[in-house]
Amino acid sequence: MGTQIWLERDLSKDETRALVARAAEVGFGQLRVFLIWPWIQAESPDRWDFDLFDDVFDAAAEHGIKIKATLTANSGPWWLGTGSVLHSQTMTLDSASRGHMEAYIAACVKRYSAHPALGQWILWNEPMNPPDNPWGDTFVTDEARALWPEVLREQYENDIAVLNKRWRSGYTAFDEVPLPKDVMHPAHRNNTWRSFGPILSDYVLRSRIIEKELAWVAGQVRVHDSRTPLCANPCQSLYNHAEAGYNLQNIAKTVDVLGATFHAPWSFGFAQRDTHTPLVIAGTTLLQNVPGKHGVEVTEAQTGNTHYAGHTPLGVSHSQIAATYLAPLLVGAQSVTGWCFNTRAQDFEAGEWGLLDDDDQIGDRARAVTRVAKCLDRLENTAGDWTAAPPAALVLTSEQSQAVEFAFSQVGDSSFNRGADAAPQAAGLLTAELLRSGVQAGMMPVSGVNDDTRADVIIASHIAAWSEDFGRQLLSLAHNGATVVVDGLSGEFDLDAKLHRPWPGGMAGTVGARSRGLETAHDGTTKYPAQLFGQTVGYFAGVRDELEFTDETWTPLTDPVFAEDGTPVAWERSWGAGKLLFVAASLANTILDPDAGTAAVNAILRHATTGVPRPCRPLSAHTVLLTVNGERGPVWGIFAPAISDRGGRQIQLQLRPGTYLDIWTEAEHRVGPDGMLKLSAPDGIALITELL
Repeated sequence: MGTQIWLERDLSKDETRALVARAAEVGFGQLRVFLIWPWIQAESPDRWDFDLFDDVFDAAAEHGIKIKATLTANSGPWWLGTGSVLHSQTMTLDSASRGHMEAYIAACVKRYSAHPALGQWILWNEPMNPPDNPWGDTFVTDEARALWPEVLREQYENDIAVLNKRWRSGYTAFDEVPLPKDVMHPAHRNNTWRSFGPILSDYVLRSRIIEKELAWVAGQVRVHDSRTPLCANPCQSLYNHAEAGYNLQNIAKTVDVLGATFHAPWSFGFAQRDTHTPLVIAGTTLLQNVPGKHGVEVTEAQTGNTHYAGHTPLGVSHSQIAATYLAPLLVGAQSVTGWCFNTRAQDFEAGEWGLLDDDDQIGDRARAVTRVAKCLDRLENTAGDWTAAPPAALVLTSEQSQAVEFAFSQVGDSSFNRGADAAPQAAGLLTAELLRSGVQAGMMPVSGVNDDTRADVIIASHIAAWSEDFGRQLLSLAHNGATVVVDGLSGEFDLDAKLHRPWPGGMAGTVGARSRGLETAHDGTTKYPAQLFGQTVGYFAGVRDELEFTDETWTPLTDPVFAEDGTPVAWERSWGAGKLLFVAASLANTILDPDAGTAAVNAILRHATTGVPRPCRPLSAHTVLLTVNGERGPVWGIFAPAISDRGGRQIQLQLRPGTYLDIWTEAEHRVGPDGMLKLSAPDGIALITELL
């Protein structure tokens, strides 16, 4: 476990040592430190000042703490023309700065590569390259401009005629093609009828720039340090990756550890508060399932309260902090690092997010971390060596599909329609619902799916665009034994935003079912009331899919049905050793709509996961379950709202009769013949294992 320590420029050596000692007292083994370039080389290229950072490295070594050193080569000092910024997420602003950037990286790495406290290099904090960056001469490097024709040649078969046909343009050479924002006449840049081609190519360019920037910094580090692990922490894991410029598979090729940032006021603004912990779990599993040989960590997570930062003021309790540290570790994160240990004293955008109080003293929030540290020791003593259980259900995401969805959103973004973020956000919420049903669930990018993918249930919700080959891949997974769930907004387009005929692409012509199109509500709403057991239980949001079946092996689910006409919402058939389940509605839009209700969606999820073994099952509301495989038997991590947030009600679990230990509280519990375990769990946390 780690924490970000904020080093003010005027912090004394004694104050720095006191902060590090306090971190050790809490139980931290890692400290994240920004090596802020404007402080190290503030005055001129000839003056270097590492005293502040030397103090924190030396103090950390005294306590056996490792430093996660974050380089800030993208945010130079005043004399370089980038004054008044301490650190940023932007790409290189001026290619002429490369020499100074290289000197800064070399100075940092040579100074600390052999220091006993160094544990990791974070190459670039939260690298993002969104399309609304100012694309002017000052802000686009020569390297980026040179990269644009290369990207286009790769995408369009090195044939300008192919590009012109797709873009409805008339360029004579790739070197002539302007940057995406300059393709359209200024009066047409927001026109509904513009080509999506430049938007899709723009995503490839922006992602490639991030990859090249990270690879360049990694190369500079490796000149002077060949051993220390490298990390990058993409931001907003549950938002549209194409908009941020992410291709996680390519980013992972550069680093040893792929990190995530989870700050609830920004990251989870779409979700209810009691969903924040399962969303951290979902985002962590998404990074785990990115192809490649890399570890996963949570590089930033909110550990203090905020009024000024984020979309919404948000308080964080000690129990939520404990869950934020413990839950990702139980699903396999190598580490979790909170932001921030101490408060920033000046110019803070999130300064009051201190784990300590404003006088840098230890309080309940910090003691929650100490409790997690002690619990982890007891977990190992009780269970022996342990690993996270593999997911029984996978909810898929696709960055290439998100690029298409982002293009659509440019001509009518809506939270519950063609919203740019609908697919990844809904995937996180669907994962949360599965975890609440006792199913070990996670997210997986489409790039990670192959013939060796093993899960009982695979869900493709709101993956608007995929290739014909991927549709056939889903059929192969079903044939091998999985239940594959496809909802009404999946597989509609190919990766170039062209409509599959028929769709879902790669499946429709083979399985005896196809979509004939989408219906939107005739009264202008997005509501299709749903019924379970004859009772209306909310509605499906967004669309209703008109499915046509030409194979009599398809059978409808008796529940849920569309209330208006009693038509089934979902149909299924066997496929090899597994099943296909088609849903004539959008699971994604529905679960994102706070007024739609989750009963109908959960009925479909329950049916899809009927055969998944659940030796421990949550029975109380908003209760998440994680399974850990210990060498002495399974352990179940339970996460629910604190008792004050659940009205004093007990957490209820279904288990086989026996005697169980709650490792979190060290209390023993007896489960009788009714198989019911009731826990007061004041913190909303329990780690349950059977005593044999």
